[in-house]
Amino acid sequence: MEKYLFQLITDIWAAHRPEETIFQPERQSLEEHFAELETWIAGINEDMHAFGWHCGLESVQFPPAAQLTEAQMKDLVNALYRMFVSWNIATDLPLGLPVATAYRLLVSILDRRVTIVAHGFVGIEFCQYDPGNCPFGKECCWCKDI
Repeated sequence: MEKYLFQLITDIWAAHRPEETIFQPERQSLEEHFAELETWIAGINEDMHAFGWHCGLESVQFPPAAQLTEAQMKDLVNALYRMFVSWNIATDLPLGLPVATAYRLLVSILDRRVTIVAHGFVGIEFCQYDPGNCPFGKECCWCKDI
């Protein structure tokens, strides 16, 4: 399993957003900026792909949490988090969340349609503010007091 996880983390690092696609103000005209903004405002449409399509990873590449140790999941969570930041994607996870839950939720982003932006961040929320179905579990649910 260690050899596979090493290769998976290598694949995650390779999935970082290419430097030339990162926003560089001197390379983007005002028209391009507003065209991108209109696309972002329009939100998800039929032409959007799951995030995995953009970065080249698929959720099926990731072993189930039950097959991993906590340390292995932490390594994968850290690698995924850094890769998402390179794509201007911010995740909203509560502190103290069990690593297995964080791992499962972060891997699920690969199957989500996500607007890719060149500047700013797109926030990914997992909580639908329904405490009975909270993906964070009863211990970490932050919507139960709302």
